Amino acid sequence: MNGKTDEKLTGLILARGGSKEIPLKNLALVGGKPLLVRAITAMKDFGRFESIWVSTDNSEIERCAIQEGVQVYRRSEANAKDCSKSIDAVHEFLNYKQDVRILCLVQCTSPFLQSRFLNQGCDLILRGYDSVFSGSRDKKFRWKVCNMDEGKSTEPINLAANNRLRRQDREGEIVENGMFYFTRRKLLEEGVFQGGRIGYVEIPAELSLEVDTKLDLIIAQQIHQHFITS
Repeated sequence: MNGKTDEKLTGLILARGGSKEIPLKNLALVGGKPLLVRAITAMKDFGRFESIWVSTDNSEIERCAIQEGVQVYRRSEANAKDCSKSIDAVHEFLNYKQDVRILCLVQCTSPFLQSRFLNQGCDLILRGYDSVFSGSRDKKFRWKVCNMDEGKSTEPINLAANNRLRRQDREGEIVENGMFYFTRRKLLEEGVFQGGRIGYVEIPAELSLEVDTKLDLIIAQQIHQHFITS
């Protein structure tokens, strides 16, 4: 792959096989391609990873990854449960692959990942940021959750109730979309994906969909059909 840097970049997808609502969700089709293949294709097009890995506990996912020409790490059962945390699966992988310096964790259930987004994140890391994540801008007014059965009153989080700015006048906030995280090894070993000097890549809201439910999958397929291919 072309465009490699002096700092070793490793790409990793966590793709376990035990999804409940959509069985083998990571192999669900959007635009005629499995979600896993879509993510690997974007990572290959990015071209700056020293190596690309898929961490899985599932043989079908493993076969798909191998067919796409990337490496597979068979993760332990302990880190492949519904309750397993991503950071624990990453720790297990780091213990196996000691030469990782900068890890990019890619979520293959973000079907509209593009190499240009990864390039923006990588450039920030190489400019000295310690961690970079993807997110989309949100301009909604936010209020605190409260227990109204107990007579509690909610409070505004990001607005002054007596000075409600128009949407076009609000800067908004960046909301994580889970698409990817670039993180230096030291931070990962401390148990966090974000820390130190933190940057972000702003992803258009219409491309920030995460496939978690059957409805998400239908929406992703429609977005691809009517917007991505048009």
